[in-house]
Amino acid sequence: MPEQIPDDLGGVGRGWHPLLLELHEDLRALIPDYRVTQVKEKYGTLRVYLVSGLLRGPYLETGTLPSEEESKRMAWQDRQASRLVHAAEERSGTICEACGAPGEPRKGAWIKTLCDTCHGQRPRRPARPAR
Repeated sequence: MPEQIPDDLGGVGRGWHPLLLELHEDLRALIPDYRVTQVKEKYGTLRVYLVSGLLRGPYLETGTLPSEEESKRMAWQDRQASRLVHAAEERSGTICEACGAPGEPRKGAWIKTLCDTCHGQRPRRPARPAR
């Protein structure tokens, strides 16, 4: 399983890498040891799945629960991290996944967020013959 965002950049186009590295820095400032389970593209936008709650700490291994204060701190961090991830996912819908230029979701065999140039280079499916 990947540890942090830079360990899992292969699932998306290089155009989103700067956005993901910015998110990585923001998350590290909030939760230095944050972890991801997956980074991917879905329906033309970025998806980042974080490990949250009790899964972030040694609690499952030790069987010890965090203090009430620690639980509140972790819940606050999780909410803030979710806001950061949501903002990055929203921004990805305006950035070409292939090159990083301004882009928009384009429909084809799959929905991909692409700029005009990269969209023009995208392979086209042959038209189906009329019946």
